[in-house]
Amino acid sequence: MRRMLLLGILVYCQILSGQGLRMATDVHPYWAAKPGHYLELTYSIEPSSLYASWADSTAPVVTVVAILRGDSAIISVDKIAIECPAQDVHAEILYPIVQNAFIGADTGNLHLTIYYGLGEEISDTLHGQFYIPAQKGSALAPLAWKELQGKKLAPRAQFGQAVYANDSDRVHFYTQAYQLPKNKKSFFTYEIYSLDSDRPMADYGGVLRLQASNDPVVPIQGGLWVTDLPTGQYELRCTLNIQDMDPRYYPKEKLRFYRVNPSEMARWNEESPIDPRWMGQLGSGDSLKHWINGFYPIASIAERQQIERMSPNVSDTLLWRFAQRFWESRHPGDALDQFMLYKNLLRKIDSEFSSRAVPGYATDRGRIFLQYGPPTLTEKRPFETDGYPYEIWQYNTLDVPNAPYQINKLFIFVNYAVAGRNYELLHSDAIGEIYNSRWRIAIQKRSYNTEDIDDQGQTGFDKFGSRIYNNIIPGGG
Repeated sequence: MRRMLLLGILVYCQILSGQGLRMATDVHPYWAAKPGHYLELTYSIEPSSLYASWADSTAPVVTVVAILRGDSAIISVDKIAIECPAQDVHAEILYPIVQNAFIGADTGNLHLTIYYGLGEEISDTLHGQFYIPAQKGSALAPLAWKELQGKKLAPRAQFGQAVYANDSDRVHFYTQAYQLPKNKKSFFTYEIYSLDSDRPMADYGGVLRLQASNDPVVPIQGGLWVTDLPTGQYELRCTLNIQDMDPRYYPKEKLRFYRVNPSEMARWNEESPIDPRWMGQLGSGDSLKHWINGFYPIASIAERQQIERMSPNVSDTLLWRFAQRFWESRHPGDALDQFMLYKNLLRKIDSEFSSRAVPGYATDRGRIFLQYGPPTLTEKRPFETDGYPYEIWQYNTLDVPNAPYQINKLFIFVNYAVAGRNYELLHSDAIGEIYNSRWRIAIQKRSYNTEDIDDQGQTGFDKFGSRIYNNIIPGGG
């Protein structure tokens, strides 16, 4: 594959995620009296990207190499071959592949690099950096989401923030308490806190009494039913309470998740009266489904879940109601007018970016245009003597929900097929988008060969005929 993602780890637990062959790595530091600090790495492989990339008829194999470095030396290395079950990429349900691994760690500033690829070929790289303090006194390990597999709790497949969207859902979590005082009483409290309303949710919490033992590590696992929890953004907040300790210093951990309540969504759709004008503007059948799918780039997490859960046989009435509520929730006074503006924009996107098989809104360029608006500057290189056709889009500012205000962000698109209009997003420095420090090498793949997976192409300035370092947009070359 041609892509690499670089993502700094800001807290102990974080997820590294790549695209192409899409794999995420959930990193959790733990501690034991012997051998000391170590990391639990949970590899989650997204199935559609795996089986679409695996051309052989045999069961896929993914090779993963993890290298943990300190400031000056390598601390530990681990290599595994993840044998994945054979699944039909066209099946209605594809199951993610989850594999655990453990590697020794140390304290201080750590740098984790994960190389992975199909078969024995290493082709993608994930990076993360974080800090682990020395274990002193009573403490809590970072929270981790788990799920039931048979009668045991196992790591949950994770791609970004956890989303619970089943009709009946139970969230399971796991942590560890360290060095509990033997002569003091200790108990563990947990509650779900709404980030939308900024308040704790009544009846969504509990208490676990902890028994002191000779083992300095006490495992803690628990769960909560969230079947009736309204759709929204939440945080699980946990506290280790220790007798005679100042409450200000109680060890605490928290972990976010998003709840999509299907019954709540269905009730909203069923109860909304339909304005006949929406029926006329949206049409019916395949035309209606096309417009609904076009909402995806600007939809919230809950709305995206709804769109994904709509079966091919869903009624036109349900889709009309969904579309009407979608726009009325955003623009109560002029919902239909705003939809008409967006509908015209979708037509423009289809005209400029669609191919025979993919509508414009589903292409990378179409999605970026709809999600962030038109770029401030564009630079197009459709004819390159030494590489693939590519485009650079530059935004002076990006002001989007759930992300900080961003300045001077780039998006690099490449056409690996050379012909047609199928440009893929190769690199962006915007928050939440794929980051590829080797994007110049990927574009020059036909003429630039290197075996060094850390090479970013900075030695190619004097290549005859190359324009990859001579772009007009700052930062593009």
